[in-house]
Amino acid sequence: MIGTTVVVRRRSWTVIGGALTLAAIAWPTVACHRRNPISPASKSQPRPDAGRTIDPGFLVLVWTETTPPEARMVRVSDGHVIGYTPEIVEFHQSAEPVAIRFELEGYLPVTREVSALSDGELKVVLEPIPKTDLPATKRSKGSKGH
Repeated sequence: MIGTTVVVRRRSWTVIGGALTLAAIAWPTVACHRRNPISPASKSQPRPDAGRTIDPGFLVLVWTETTPPEARMVRVSDGHVIGYTPEIVEFHQSAEPVAIRFELEGYLPVTREVSALSDGELKVVLEPIPKTDLPATKRSKGSKGH
């Protein structure tokens, strides 16, 4: 018909189609992420799961944090530097805990064991190296009375 205006609303279908496409692309990414985030309740203590099977191919995530930050983390068993705090560290699931030494210049090194059974967190407070009080220096004899 001449003189009749037809409004085509393709924009809404374009938006819906774009949203569905985005969801289809994002779904595998979301599905591959861990479903159980690190929670404060799972603090590097083994859970009493008596019938739990251990899968060495399964990765356990441990959030590590020190005060002050940027401490070097060294695996005690082989001296390998794991990283610097704060960081999430991955371990292969194991019944044996992993010993980690935290080192930072000017602070005493601290060694802690981390459970490799399940996700957790480890917070460490580093103590500064105590400064030794040096004995007062004696004045030279020439400085007395001049």
